[in-house]
Parts: sequence; structure tokens; C-alpha cells
Amino acid sequence: MTSPDSPNSADSPRPTPAGTPHATPATTAQVLEASSAMLRGGLWPAVVVAVLAAVVAGLLAGVTGVVAAVVGAVVVIGVCSLGPLVMRWTAAADPMVVMAAALVSMMGKLGLLLVVFLVLQALEVVDTRIAALALGPTAIAFIVGEVIAYARKPGPTIAV
Repeated sequence: MTSPDSPNSADSPRPTPAGTPHATPATTAQVLEASSAMLRGGLWPAVVVAVLAAVVAGLLAGVTGVVAAVVGAVVVIGVCSLGPLVMRWTAAADPMVVMAAALVSMMGKLGLLLVVFLVLQALEVVDTRIAALALGPTAIAFIVGEVIAYARKPGPTIAV
């Protein structure tokens, strides 16, 4: 028979291996709240800028310009959304792991944007110059929106 404090007890949580980082429920909630605020804060300004970019592209290059601007904006919104989503996926981990994952995802986003842009350019399906003109301001709007949303978030910054 096992005691209630024994690791073999059915009611006790599974022991974590030594050195495995994990977050407290409060820290996990803070990460989830921050990532949600950042995603919402980044999406709205990015969508507004994307619509403006599509209108300007339509005036400058017609329907093909609109298509290129929309493709550029959709790519950047999808890629920029990965940062807050990675935070959500790693929320239960140690805060240092969440930070490391966020930094790695930032480098991954830049690489992914480069690959997607090079593929679009090689396929010649859209005017990559106009797509880039939509991509840049949309990315800046998303990042600025994320930062402002995080700064305005009530409550403490994630505690370690």
C-alpha cells in the first residue's frame, strides 16, 4: 500500500523531472492574458493599415495592386500573429522558457517572411514591390499595436 505522499499514489500529481521548468497557475494566467492583449492589440491596427494599403495600391496599380497589397498584408498578419500564439502555446512553461520561445519565434518570423517573399517573387504571381509596400507598414502597425497593448495591460508584468 502506498502513502498519500508517495509518488506512486494515484491522487498525487506526476513528479516533474529534476530541472524541468514549469510555471505557477498565476504566471500561466499572466502569460495568457498578455498574449491575448498583444494579439488583439496588434491585429486591429494591422488590419486598418492593410485596408489603407490596399486602397492606395488600387489607386496606383489597379486590381493587380490590390491583390498584391492584400497578399502582402495577409502574409505579414499571419506571420506576426505567431509571436503571441507561441506565448500562448508555452504559457505553462517557466517564464524564461516563454521568453526564449518568443525570441526564437521572432527570428523564425523574420526567416519565414524572407522565404515567403522570395517564393512570391520567384513565382511572379504578385507584384512584390507593391506587396512589400503593404507588408512594411502593416508589420510596423502590428508591432506598435502589440507593444501599446502590452504596456496598457493592467496588472503586474510576468513575475519570475
